[in-house]
Amino acid sequence: MKIGLISDTHDNLQNVRKAVREFNDNHVDVVIHAGDFVSPIAVESLAGVKLVGVLGNNDTDIPGLTSTFNKIHGELKGEIFESVYDGMKFAVYHGTNLAKKDQLIKSGKYDVFIYGHTHRKDNRYIGTTRVINPGTAKGWFFGLFATIAVFDTSSRNLEFINL
Repeated sequence: MKIGLISDTHDNLQNVRKAVREFNDNHVDVVIHAGDFVSPIAVESLAGVKLVGVLGNNDTDIPGLTSTFNKIHGELKGEIFESVYDGMKFAVYHGTNLAKKDQLIKSGKYDVFIYGHTHRKDNRYIGTTRVINPGTAKGWFFGLFATIAVFDTSSRNLEFINL
């Protein structure tokens, strides 16, 4: 199974559209957004993929985001999302509260922990938990390039993609 990873889109609709093309070209089964869509129009731009997302600290229009998720048949999961894909337990949290993020990672309950917020790519293990941040799809914060990622649950391969 291929899982698309995206975070911190911050209403950059051009990059969101590029991400959707990349996810479709890579035949991802589901896209996980780790928060900071910012406005419903960013969610609507993700209509071409099966989308699951969590809220970030800049996602203040919760009724609008919820409505748009429903419109595109996506799933907005609130602050934290847990799921099992191909027998691997995933958790997704934007990462706003560093202590909460660290506690979730160090709990040992998850095979894969996905977060955003820092706008910096991350791919490492803490204990037995693989910790992944796809970077920022917005792209300009801190002089960083816009990135997304694709995680293959069969091979455990993670590929970062520049937008």
